[in-house]
Amino acid sequence: MEHDSPKSNASSDLIDRVHHEHVHLRRLFEDLAGTFERIGAEQTSAERKRELIESASEDMEVALDDMLEHFNQEEEIFFVEIEERFPVLSDRIEALVKGHELMGQRTRWLHEQLGKSAEEIGRNLTVILDVVRSMARMIEEHTEEETALFDDVLTKIPADERRALLEKMREI
Repeated sequence: MEHDSPKSNASSDLIDRVHHEHVHLRRLFEDLAGTFERIGAEQTSAERKRELIESASEDMEVALDDMLEHFNQEEEIFFVEIEERFPVLSDRIEALVKGHELMGQRTRWLHEQLGKSAEEIGRNLTVILDVVRSMARMIEEHTEEETALFDDVLTKIPADERRALLEKMREI
């Protein structure tokens, strides 16, 4: 039993770190959905709408930066090492990378929408809200897919190598 403990800790540290970052991203998009709902509320004054749009734009920029940093860590560290060790997983990794690209595109599109007038945002609010809400769902599904991949892989990598992988990720 004692022998499995370091293995489990290194695995769970990696999974916990990735999961924490995904939860952070999902919450950002859930918060953004609430902001867009307030922007669309009829009783919201024009000045308050401008403030909400500015706040949403700042939040979207943070979400995009955090997302790109997180995705780069995964793609440059985890996915490369996993694919080198387990070429049979290349299709799963490719699907995850495509998910990263789609989420990045949608986040950029949302950020572009925030550069438009409050009236235009109001006209497109239904579509914008659909995209924001879908992002939270996509991140949740993506988290499940990545966690399953990491669980599969980490049980096959020696504990000292898992710890080294976690250290690499912390350095970025």
